[in-house]
Amino acid sequence: MSAAQGSEALVSLLELFAVLAVSAVGTWWVIRREHRDPSSFTRRPDVLAEWRAMSAAEQEAADTASLDLAEQAELDAEYDAQEAAQLAVERAVQINSLTHP
Repeated sequence: MSAAQGSEALVSLLELFAVLAVSAVGTWWVIRREHRDPSSFTRRPDVLAEWRAMSAAEQEAADTASLDLAEQAELDAEYDAQEAAQLAVERAVQINSLTHP
């Protein structure tokens, strides 16, 4: 190994450590900020005031209703996709029968 190759390897190693150090500091900074001020919820009292006023049973019922609506929307979308695929197949069969008697 020549001196130039050793020098290049050292520079590459130092660059790697610099990137790791910057990423470690950045990770620490983001985690610290997230602990101090979580982004997953708000601390404003007017947001979700109605939700906080509900009993646990009412909250559960509202959650269940929302999940049921989402599930129904997913089922509807799946049905619509199947129907569209069936129509596309029927149209392809029709075109094929017209062009290849």
